[in-house]
Amino acid sequence: MIIQQKIIFFFFLGLFSASLTFGSDDLPVIVIDPGHGGTDQGATGYYKSTEKQITLTLAHCVIKHLTNKCHVILTREQDTFITLLARTEKANYVQPMAFISFHVGASFRLQPEGIGTYYWQPSQGESFFDDMLKKNDDKDVQYPPLWDHLQRYHLNSSKLLAGIIHHSILSEVDVYDRKVNGAPLFLLAGADMPAILIEIGYITRPKEEKNLLRLPFLDKIAQGIARGLEQFIEKNAYGMQTDLQY
Repeated sequence: MIIQQKIIFFFFLGLFSASLTFGSDDLPVIVIDPGHGGTDQGATGYYKSTEKQITLTLAHCVIKHLTNKCHVILTREQDTFITLLARTEKANYVQPMAFISFHVGASFRLQPEGIGTYYWQPSQGESFFDDMLKKNDDKDVQYPPLWDHLQRYHLNSSKLLAGIIHHSILSEVDVYDRKVNGAPLFLLAGADMPAILIEIGYITRPKEEKNLLRLPFLDKIAQGIARGLEQFIEKNAYGMQTDLQY
């Protein structure tokens, strides 16, 4: 019994120490979301590469560039399936300074190319979650109430984050500029912090797919993302200004 009590004591002491270590250096927390994973492989390219593989590789490249600058939390660290809501829930739980989701574009045409960055923008008319409920076959799924309103409080800072990181990426790689755009993206709707989604290229375009399979190319994108994040953090060093947008 005494041995068990000692084990429990040192277990919780370890957790407490870890939490102190995590927060004592005052480094900002960033959540990075490598899109897709597990049974959801995302888009597939001509050379059979997958979106889930590329986004996870990019995420680990970004971590390398943010060492000793930020605490980076991944929504998935391996090739595992995670629902869209679970990704946003994880971010909301740790309350990071920013949430960034990585994806790769795909199209039946060969023309689309380049990098585009998105922030959440409300759709016209009904709630986006209401629309998702209508399309969902599982009527028993319960979505968090009013989650589609949370990102409204961070619209200005999300647009700022999108612009800074987008231009920082383009300063590192010579690719077509698909601009910064607002869209009613389900993944970002319930994020209670500045949140963006980056499409880092079109996997269905063979030339871009080859680039996306090159680690040096992904590393340059990661460097642009990391530098953009540092600029964003510096601009918001004294706290975020939230503005409710309708």
